[in-house]
Amino acid sequence: MAVLASVSALLFGAVVLTLLLLPHRSGVARPPASAPPAAVGPACRDTGCEGKDPMVTKCGADPETLAEHLTSTGASVQLRYSRVCGTSWVRMWGTRIGDGVEFRGRVARVRNRADADTYVHTPMAATRSGTVVLACFLPAGGGGKECFRGEVDRPVPG
Repeated sequence: MAVLASVSALLFGAVVLTLLLLPHRSGVARPPASAPPAAVGPACRDTGCEGKDPMVTKCGADPETLAEHLTSTGASVQLRYSRVCGTSWVRMWGTRIGDGVEFRGRVARVRNRADADTYVHTPMAATRSGTVVLACFLPAGGGGKECFRGEVDRPVPG
């Protein structure tokens, strides 16, 4: 009885495998079970990234922190730089609804509780090696701007 069950299981497996590997009735081979992997790497570079979202474009995948500032309200603000994309942007967290950050004439604001519980970032700006970048934190309750700067590192000569 055990031998009969084993032979039946093997036979069933062979039939299923054969059916999966056979071409469709139209004679065209079946497509692979999963789609091919998506293209890796950023979707833009330099001025092509101007004003775009660093997360959507994949420029935020492995950025460098040029400078960090702890604000008087306890929020953290970072100047970020993507060497691969040639862009900079600012992100902040630990914020309150209404807080903002200004970078290159653009302001990103914390609009709701979800924003306050995560990161808020500005759009990107193309920046070259040696560029000094400036960011300003704008507290929700008014008060003074808190500005700080960082410099895009010069590449090490190879």
